[in-house]
Amino acid sequence: MRVVVRVVGLLGSAVLLACTPELTTTDVAELMEMEMSPDVLPASPTNSVADDAQAAALGRLLFFDDRMSSDGTISCASCHDPDEGFSDPKPVSLGVMELEGERHSMPIPTAAIHRFVLWDGRADSLWSQALKALENEREMDFSRAEVAHFVARNFAQEYEDVFGAMPNLEEVPDRAAPGSSEWEQLTSSQQTVVNEIFSNVGKLIEAYERRIMCDDTRFDRWARGEVVMTGAEETGAAVFVSEGCINCHSGPAFTDGLFHNIGIGSGSDVPDRGRAGAFELLAADEFSGSGPYSDNPTFGVAKLETMTSEGALGAFRTPTLRGVAQRQFFGHRGHREELGDFIGEVYDGPSLEDSAVGELDPLVRGLDVGNTGDVVAFLDAEGDLLAGGPAVRTVIEEDDVVAGGVEPGGAVEVFFFELEDAVADDDGDARGRT
Repeated sequence: MRVVVRVVGLLGSAVLLACTPELTTTDVAELMEMEMSPDVLPASPTNSVADDAQAAALGRLLFFDDRMSSDGTISCASCHDPDEGFSDPKPVSLGVMELEGERHSMPIPTAAIHRFVLWDGRADSLWSQALKALENEREMDFSRAEVAHFVARNFAQEYEDVFGAMPNLEEVPDRAAPGSSEWEQLTSSQQTVVNEIFSNVGKLIEAYERRIMCDDTRFDRWARGEVVMTGAEETGAAVFVSEGCINCHSGPAFTDGLFHNIGIGSGSDVPDRGRAGAFELLAADEFSGSGPYSDNPTFGVAKLETMTSEGALGAFRTPTLRGVAQRQFFGHRGHREELGDFIGEVYDGPSLEDSAVGELDPLVRGLDVGNTGDVVAFLDAEGDLLAGGPAVRTVIEEDDVVAGGVEPGGAVEVFFFELEDAVADDDGDARGRT
């Protein structure tokens, strides 16, 4: 018999109300440890400006600026829409010229907590992930030379306030990247200059994305003893724990950050190898944490040494469930529009789809999450947006100088629904509302 416990009052004081097959005291204790708090965010040693306020402010402007794409239509926010909890508003991401990407984009909230990012973990930092999106021809299609020139022309002062003097780019062509004749014509030193600016842009964007967290949800307030769950939410929480969802969706981010094969295939004749396809890409990535543009290559090398190929074929990173109620699409293919449908399809007797590769993860074998409605009710509570408690926010601390217009001298909270795409004024300067 499972004992139901409802948490009421302050700081986890609990009252035993009844004996029903629901939450146990052990379940409650485990769930309470998943509260999001400021000390959860780890350092980012390979990015020396990761927690710099001016870097975050400039990174914010770049995140929303669609001029950093070859056709002027795509920004980071296009696939990480604030109105959707910084998640992808399309089943499969659309880039320049409305070209389809290969997968549904992962949400930004809590991404800074994870050791590897993207579905397959082929980026070992948020700053290196941003660079992949910028140059990918099916995403933003903006070469590293274009990025360098764009920042030099539009944000030179803000860039110099963070990194020092902007190098001279007069002899660098407007568009150039490895593999192009324009890039090969550059000297080694010129290539290094462009790469340094390019990598710094990624670090600016990471500094902003590290401030996008999903906290102070109803779940967090429940964990602090400030609110109670409904009966359906409690039942869903009990199922979430007892049926093993918490084995992968654990910790304050509601994800272990690891890679699991849950049976979802590519949906086509071309297999998606998932994590197994990322190792060679990471090893060859000059912008990895172990590469020449890392601010701590020793740390980056040590991180790469933790990778394992066991169970990697067909495995994908566990997505965060924080803010899940704000999303429209689910899974790395974005092939389900209802959370309950996705849970029922994948976790009610998991099996490999015809287009899947590898072997089903032992953690999901034999799962039978039949009461999806209650699980969804619990997860909705976890991502709920209530007055005074927005789920996704950025926080600009006291004495920060913000390029978007916030003056120093006071703590300012910038909530996700107050953010707008940066737009260009008559002088070509990007601005955004804070």
